[in-house]
Amino acid sequence: MYDNCNSIRKIVPLLFLLFLPVQGLKASEPPETVSGKHLTIEKAKQTALENNPGIQQALARIRSARAILGQAYASWFPTISAGGGYFYRHVDMQPDWQPDMRVKEDITETTGNLKLNWLLFNGFARRAETLAAKYGVEQAKQTHANTQRLLMESVATAYYQAQLARENIRIAEKNAEFNRALEKNATIRREVGTASRSEMLNFSIRTVQAESDSIDASRNFTIACTVLGELMGLSGTELTTELSRSPDHGEITDTIPSYGQLIAVALKNRPDLLAIDAGIAAAEQRKNAAKGSWLPSIGLSAGLNYTRQEGADPLQVERDRYAGITASWDIFTGGRRSAEFQGKKAEMFALEEEKRLKILSIQSGIRQAVANAVAARKQLQRQEKARKMTQQVRHDIELLYRTGSATLTRLNEAQTDLVRAEGLAASSRAQYLLALEKLRSESGLIAESSD
Repeated sequence: MYDNCNSIRKIVPLLFLLFLPVQGLKASEPPETVSGKHLTIEKAKQTALENNPGIQQALARIRSARAILGQAYASWFPTISAGGGYFYRHVDMQPDWQPDMRVKEDITETTGNLKLNWLLFNGFARRAETLAAKYGVEQAKQTHANTQRLLMESVATAYYQAQLARENIRIAEKNAEFNRALEKNATIRREVGTASRSEMLNFSIRTVQAESDSIDASRNFTIACTVLGELMGLSGTELTTELSRSPDHGEITDTIPSYGQLIAVALKNRPDLLAIDAGIAAAEQRKNAAKGSWLPSIGLSAGLNYTRQEGADPLQVERDRYAGITASWDIFTGGRRSAEFQGKKAEMFALEEEKRLKILSIQSGIRQAVANAVAARKQLQRQEKARKMTQQVRHDIELLYRTGSATLTRLNEAQTDLVRAEGLAASSRAQYLLALEKLRSESGLIAESSD
């Protein structure tokens, strides 16, 4: 049942966006927003929880599991059924007790009956089947929670990639504006003979390159928003809303828990692990139900019968009622019971091994998530520091270039370094936010995402 969690398949394809080159220009003005002026990560997650078909499918499976539990409960109550009929008969017979007489009659017969059957005992199989159905409901609930967990991770990935693409658009726009300004200045100086044509063309070429980068950046932003819209369940609608601004480094104050803290929380809260636990408990009860076939079944049976025949002479009316205890016991089944029991036992063993595999996967996932978060935070701190220093260097060299103390080549290098530093800082910020989201997902803490 928890295989439905694989319906959330967006995480891996989105990760390639983290490593896209920093490029782009300003996107087209967003039209309508999903809610208000800005789409926050919390609103995106909430919308996905309300609209995503995978969530609705998981909810439907909970209802299905509850219906199965209702069927199991019904087996504890008696079954009452009624029947009846109206028949026309043509009788042509020679009674045994009067061989010299032949009887021909047209008879109409009316019948009616009321029956009650109540299973009293079947080797405790009924109790085990009811418990298995209860665990099935719990398994469906945990599957639903795990679907939410994976969906929240996917939404966060798409959302932060969209923010990263938008930041690349801003960087490319500043790069283009910088080169346009210097191109204009070089054009004026060329007209008075203080600048060469190659110097002017240098800035023209770099402006065109920035504009070319903007096409790719706009495409990346559209792709990220399209995937985000799909995850949010906005069918047939292009998500072009304005996203909330990503926080600066100074606003990120999250602490990274230790591996020991996270694994303790995960083993207690991870819904996919809890779903396996419920599956194991259900399998054990199904195995116990199979044991019941070695014991007899005992039931109560009662009923009323009514028959009326017209056309015969004399009129015949019959009524009878009965009540009693019935029992049945399969003495030999050719090994069917034993094979069924062994099959249920093997299913439970397979689930136990699946739980071991899941625990190993959780442990590995948390170790990787912690390592990624620690590294991402260090990278963000260093990239922000490098960005600020590179920005200062570009500013100083620009002043030197305008006074003739720095070459055009050095200015180009300084501007290229600044664009690259700003892009790396933006990418590091997105990776750090995603690393924190991954920590929450791996530990199974998803409640905060549904505000």
